[in-house]
Amino acid sequence: MLLPKNIFQEIPSLRKNKLKNNLFEIRFQSEVNTFNKKNDTVYLLLKDTEKRSKASILVHGLGMEVGSKWDTYLRVVPETIGACYIDLPHQRHRKTKKDLLTSFGDGIFTFNFFRQGTLDIIKTVNILKNLGYKEISIIGISLGSMFSIMAMGLDKRIENGVFILSGGDYSVITWKSPVMFKVRNIYKKKNITRESCLQARTLLHPFTKSVKKCGNPFDIKTNIICLYFDPLSFAPLIEPERVLMINAFFDLIIPRKATIRLHRALGKPKIIWFPTDHLYLYIFKNKIISYIKSFLR
Repeated sequence: MLLPKNIFQEIPSLRKNKLKNNLFEIRFQSEVNTFNKKNDTVYLLLKDTEKRSKASILVHGLGMEVGSKWDTYLRVVPETIGACYIDLPHQRHRKTKKDLLTSFGDGIFTFNFFRQGTLDIIKTVNILKNLGYKEISIIGISLGSMFSIMAMGLDKRIENGVFILSGGDYSVITWKSPVMFKVRNIYKKKNITRESCLQARTLLHPFTKSVKKCGNPFDIKTNIICLYFDPLSFAPLIEPERVLMINAFFDLIIPRKATIRLHRALGKPKIIWFPTDHLYLYIFKNKIISYIKSFLR
């Protein structure tokens, strides 16, 4: 079953450890079993608030290790709003020996990777709701924004989303992004070409039309596995007024074409472009924080 029964209600058995003041470390068992205990133990860092009216889930990007600048960004979220970091599969506290940029050459692994992370986010929403938080938003950066779009599309309890350095359409990202060269090499050995990929993805339009009708990409049968984890497949489920996009105009890692396609698929929500590339967007962090705080209030 792609979406387990009661996934939106189940409160996982968890371990909660107070670190200091209102900061808590939470661990629980992932819905997906990859037979790796470390990867299958979800790690959250919760900045709790007394009123518990609003909370934001923060979803990191690829390579944002423990102790990186990402861990200092609690101030992205207004003080009156709870903040909850979640570690994605095979990364940070869940880090395994998997080379993700190589593993993404395996469609089955990539499907399970995105499915696991998305279900972990939905369970995190369950935890926050059980704690008494009334409004939930999500902030994702780069790879984390893709998980955020999937989770927000499936879970209507996530009311607002900030997608930073995001894009859609893997026919663009896979074949144009420099970080995907390992995947392209694997595809070459398998005789998978860009042309064959584009041909397969002609099914995207009818797939997304079906998504609009049924409300869940996982309920639609297709042999094109990447459609189950492409942000474009989940975009029809998200209203544009609930979204803020923040992108780098000269981004090569998430090509501008991929961002524009996602922007259109989301119904053209507000998008803010900064004159930089993927790796240097952080130099505008104060402006970005200001935009996010304004959007979430």
